[in-house]
Amino acid sequence: MAGRVAITKTIGFVFGGVLFFLLPALGADFGTLFGLGLWLLYMLMAVMIGMMGMFKRHPILNFPVNFWIRGGIAGFLFHLLLILLAYSQVESILTLEAFAWTGFTSPWWILVDGVIYGIIIGWFATKFAGEGDLPIR
Repeated sequence: MAGRVAITKTIGFVFGGVLFFLLPALGADFGTLFGLGLWLLYMLMAVMIGMMGMFKRHPILNFPVNFWIRGGIAGFLFHLLLILLAYSQVESILTLEAFAWTGFTSPWWILVDGVIYGIIIGWFATKFAGEGDLPIR
């Protein structure tokens, strides 16, 4: 499990850091606290995906849970939290010229981004550190 968490923490740190430095360079007007919060959110999401990777099967319903299900759900939920807590900041980011040309200016579109990002993190963690190995039986 430590390997999964280390891999996912690194991915979250890098991606959050890229956003922290890239978004202001693109013209995003938000405070440093929001940027640090965004960085921390991506790190925590990645660590959560890493820790969820020790479950190959759902512990209560006993059905298989693949990396794309675990990562997608975690990414969706963390981005939903971001929208609910910082709707206006996310909306201002998506109205930048760098993103507005796509036509997806509603903050709710980042839910799709969250699912994709979660699946990518889950894939990297599973590919390089495996899955399963519950510390308790």
